[in-house]
Amino acid sequence: MNQSLILTIIDLIEENLPRKISIDDLAKQCGFSRSYIQHQFKAETGFSISYYQRTRNLSLAAARLAQGDQRILDVAIEFGFESQEAFARAFRQHTSTTPSRLLGQQTWARRINFERIDREKLEKLHHCQSLPIAFNTHQSHRWGCFVFTVDSCERDIEEVTHAISTAYQKLMQLPCSASLDFDQAQIVEFREHNQEASSTYPMSIAFPFDDEHAMPPELLEIMVPTGLFAEVTLPNPSYIPTIFHPLYYRIFNENKCYFSGLPAFWRYNTLTGELHHRCQVEPIAQVKSDPIWSLFESRHVVELNTSFFAVSHASIPASKRAGTRRLTTLVEQLTMASPSQSSLEVLFDSPCQNNGNQYHYSLGETGDLKLNDQTATNLQGLYLSTQWQGEDIHQLENQIEQLYLRLSQHHQFQYRAAPELIRIHTFNKRYIEFDLLTPIEKRATSRQKAVWFG
Repeated sequence: MNQSLILTIIDLIEENLPRKISIDDLAKQCGFSRSYIQHQFKAETGFSISYYQRTRNLSLAAARLAQGDQRILDVAIEFGFESQEAFARAFRQHTSTTPSRLLGQQTWARRINFERIDREKLEKLHHCQSLPIAFNTHQSHRWGCFVFTVDSCERDIEEVTHAISTAYQKLMQLPCSASLDFDQAQIVEFREHNQEASSTYPMSIAFPFDDEHAMPPELLEIMVPTGLFAEVTLPNPSYIPTIFHPLYYRIFNENKCYFSGLPAFWRYNTLTGELHHRCQVEPIAQVKSDPIWSLFESRHVVELNTSFFAVSHASIPASKRAGTRRLTTLVEQLTMASPSQSSLEVLFDSPCQNNGNQYHYSLGETGDLKLNDQTATNLQGLYLSTQWQGEDIHQLENQIEQLYLRLSQHHQFQYRAAPELIRIHTFNKRYIEFDLLTPIEKRATSRQKAVWFG
């Protein structure tokens, strides 16, 4: 490992930011050929020199935008862009968002921050390049999850382990803990709406359950479908902030697969200190042929301009707040209140101001806004209207998770932080039929392949 050369290259890049230093200049100052420093840098870090420069520059620009006291054009010029349009294009390609959405958004800027590579991080990046990645198909399995929230933009290992420890303590106090096999427990991470703008993300202490065993009411039941998983074993948990880019990059380049969303699994070995991670992946050809893409056709995109009038309010219990996986718990709660219903409208709150709001919902109906009605919620803008029906609520929830994944990857549309509406036509203990209206907005331009890695 030519550590001193890599650190010298990084020092030269950082000294010149936001000005870009050419690879020819770097080669000259390092005393090596252009091709040699490019090869060494890529081999040791997993990044090209150009990628590192662009991403570091955009991270610094994001931090400046987040201060909220300068115009976008002024920041663009400061960081070496000829126009506001070129600045926005670079942001969309590398961060999946636009400069305007980062104005005054400190949390969002921290979420997309790409830190300078120091000696310690370089050693971990180098090690990650050689970690064996196994690809295994896991059959569909039932899990019982005790969900908790981690609050850490940078995935700080001390904050993450503290949150896990606290969750274990809370779970041990519940009556159901005596029946759980903690030797089989794993940490499961879920996806969440508006994730980029939030410092929180949902995780759970999860236990495998056979079909014949009853699920404790304190746990969220999920069914993880059969799928292909990439698996890697980290030397210790301190590698968590480092592993994601090298892992997803290698999954794509070495195995022609894309990361296919959450949940993802973590299991700590108390004897060796190692941390085993597995995440779902899918071959590129399989992604392109997914029938879910048809749900983004123009006939499913509607523009709403209506109001929702709440009759009652409720929320998902804290131990079941698994991000976008809300359908199972919602139907469970509705069934307990009324075993059968012909029609019902449910509105989940917007996560815009507080990410916890997405777990609060109201029962009511939509209609025209009444004069001076201050209690109505306005539903305006573009929505993706999709229709769902079936007897297996877990299968439906997995299909909706797939919809959210494809929305995050879509070239034209993206999720918009706003209330989400469910129009239930009929449901009982055996069957449910409903429309899901998910708030979306148009992207200003198509994103590049980087969209698949985050």
